[in-house]
Amino acid sequence: MSNKLQTSASPGWLADLKTKLDENESYSMFLDDFSLCKSDESRVKMVYQLPTTSKLFAVDKMKNGKNVEESVQLREEGNATFKKRQYKRTLDLYNRSVCMAPTSGDTSVLALAYANRSAVLCHIKLYKACLLDIQSALDYGYPESLRHKLYDRRGKCHYQLNNEEEAKQAFKKAKQTVLKSGLDQTKMNNLINTYDKEIWQCESMSEQPQKNEDRTQPLYSPIPNIEGNANKQIPVVSDCVDIGYCEESGRGLFAQRDIEVGEVIIVEKPYASTVLSNFKSRFCNNCCKRVVAPVPCLSCSGVVYCDETCRNDAWENFHQYECDIYESILKPEITLGPLALRSVIKAGYKHLSEYDGKSSPDLTKIPLNDDNVYDNDEYNTIYSLVNHSDDRKVEQVLQYTLEAVYLLKCLELSQYFDSSLRVKDQSKYMVGGHILRNLMMMPCNAHECTELSYLPANLPESLTIEIGSGIYPVLSLINHSCDPNVVRHSYGNICVVRAIRNISKGSEVLDNYGALCALTPTPDRRVKLYNQYFFTCKCLACTDDYPQYMEIPSETPVFKCDACSGPVFLPLKHTYDIVPCSFCQHNHALRPRLSSLSQSDENYRMAMRDVLTSTCDNIDQSIIFLQEHLRLMDRLLCRPWRDYNDCQEALKQCYAYKASHYTVSEKSM
Repeated sequence: MSNKLQTSASPGWLADLKTKLDENESYSMFLDDFSLCKSDESRVKMVYQLPTTSKLFAVDKMKNGKNVEESVQLREEGNATFKKRQYKRTLDLYNRSVCMAPTSGDTSVLALAYANRSAVLCHIKLYKACLLDIQSALDYGYPESLRHKLYDRRGKCHYQLNNEEEAKQAFKKAKQTVLKSGLDQTKMNNLINTYDKEIWQCESMSEQPQKNEDRTQPLYSPIPNIEGNANKQIPVVSDCVDIGYCEESGRGLFAQRDIEVGEVIIVEKPYASTVLSNFKSRFCNNCCKRVVAPVPCLSCSGVVYCDETCRNDAWENFHQYECDIYESILKPEITLGPLALRSVIKAGYKHLSEYDGKSSPDLTKIPLNDDNVYDNDEYNTIYSLVNHSDDRKVEQVLQYTLEAVYLLKCLELSQYFDSSLRVKDQSKYMVGGHILRNLMMMPCNAHECTELSYLPANLPESLTIEIGSGIYPVLSLINHSCDPNVVRHSYGNICVVRAIRNISKGSEVLDNYGALCALTPTPDRRVKLYNQYFFTCKCLACTDDYPQYMEIPSETPVFKCDACSGPVFLPLKHTYDIVPCSFCQHNHALRPRLSSLSQSDENYRMAMRDVLTSTCDNIDQSIIFLQEHLRLMDRLLCRPWRDYNDCQEALKQCYAYKASHYTVSEKSM
């Protein structure tokens, strides 16, 4: 289960600045002057202009460029491991070879890298990916004398995919191009005979359909749709919820009707997302999906894409400015720095300048566009998110400002500012102010992009790994509970929110910010939440001090009163026909409830066995049983109750498996 993003220590520039200014005892005076700054722009300007700042960090263009020699070396290493049948290692080497090869000028090295990668993809039966690489190899000028090999491989892929006509055409093309191979006549005749046999096999396909299929498994299940109709003002949200406001917790989402366990209520693409630096060669730089045979950036070797569509989208929205400075951005490991900067780049200078001189956003309202829509793809929606600048200590704000100045200096080395703006210092300070605002806003609002590392037949022990981060304008409006009623899961960078408790009409939709009541004591949760989010949690789990998991009752359930939702305890004498509520004395006949619970419990136990021991082949049926049992328990029983927690956690893991997941012990390669 993914939680709101946790923050970590940033570079030690603040300590260095303090040391340098204390050499002439000017730090305290500087800090006093800095505390008087009234805007993010003025803070950036003051720190940027401080002579000491330029001595804290050197900012240079840092880019992982293309390298012919390295690409060739990686391809040759891949050839050696391919002969040893080390296919997973081979694919990794060929992937790196593709990324390192130049995409302009002499592209023969890239063509060879694509062709060799297509061979291993065909061997491990990833036929669709193989076909894409074959076409890329041809497009980038694969040698005429070798092309018959590619057309033969293309025919074999189509044959395995039951594409009769495409397979025949490919083998015919192999026959034509082998004549340009330069082989001696005997070898050429042998190959032509082989291709004729393969054409004949294709013509027999309709009589004996092939059973072989592409072993390429989708890394992601289809992204589910929101339940019912979309909210007209907030299209990524179901119309079963809407945005409201309360004095204590601010803006939030509230149920407009009763919502049951399992309902999908939000499907949101982030305004911007980034992949963590240690995953940037395995996940798409645009959509955060895992890639098997990546498509490289045309200019650098530092990022990869799942396809050309993502590559083009990334280039248009942000990477054209990031490409030359990407490694510079990553070097100091500024927490959420790449995401803060990418959000500014995507917005564009012209749009950011429209905020110059505007008052702070009204945090009691949501910013609607001219079409009366809260559009999560517009910068205004993240600009309106709370950043708690007034709640932070002055030195913490100064630390964020130093980070913003560094990122601004990186941006100055790109083509983001056109030549007419380069001389206007106020323009860059304005942009730096937005970077600073985002750096302070994102620790309170950004969310993880995650992937489940699935252990076959051991779903409970499978771990959710953070692979990136995103800023989601709608998700950021959901308030916290230590006992949440929704859960989030990633499909690449798209976040899907489902109900994991029945949510009654008028109740607030509540997420968890990384402090679950069953795992962390109430005082510890409150300290953690206050330090990062600046509020003292008053959810029911905190005010009633819910027990930790091992202390949650598990022997005898307590039923929920129909009238007041108070506790109805099972009588010791097993007289279940008239049982009063302990709070309001309303009487209940418990036998029908016990019977319903017992019948549902059988399916629940069966689903739990499947989740604990199976390979997830029946996961859809398990989800149905778990949802039904959790809905019933939520209607009938008072929490906390151990089976309730167990059912909820099992259901969350099943949802995680349906989202982004990767089988870590897979031997398919």
